[in-house]
This record gives sequence, structure tokens and C-alpha cells, in this order.
Amino acid sequence: MKLSELKPGECAVIAEVGQINLPSVVKRKLLSMGITPNTAFTMLRRAPLGTGVELAIRGSKLCMRKDLADVIEVDVTHG
Repeated sequence: MKLSELKPGECAVIAEVGQINLPSVVKRKLLSMGITPNTAFTMLRRAPLGTGVELAIRGSKLCMRKDLADVIEVDVTHG
């Protein structure tokens, strides 16, 4: 499932970051923000027009655009 498909309040673990054809600059940006495989997080909320998401990850709150959230695969957890 894509990160952008999560509902507010759902918890998940990052399964895969980016696609094979994703530019390395974008992949590095995601990794530098703490978006790494096997990292647990909670979806806090979605922007009013659906243009972005806010996550609680690694003790911080992180906002990202929907197009970045579309390239991150996650596994939903319960807790």
C-alpha cells in the first residue's frame, strides 16, 4: 500500500522507498528526512485539499507532498 493511501490515525512501517526509476536526488532527500525501510510511523493528518500528509516519525512531525507519499510503500500495523 502507498503511504498516501493511509488514513489519519493509522500506523505503518515503511517497506520500500521509491521506484527503480526514481531520481537518486529524490531518493536521497527521502532518506535524509528519516524515511528509511523498517521505520514505524503514524499518519497524523492529511492537508485539506489532499495535497500533503503529516506523519509522526522518529520523534518528530514531518510533512510531505502527496507526490512523494505516492512513491513510498508501507505495511499497515496495528498499534
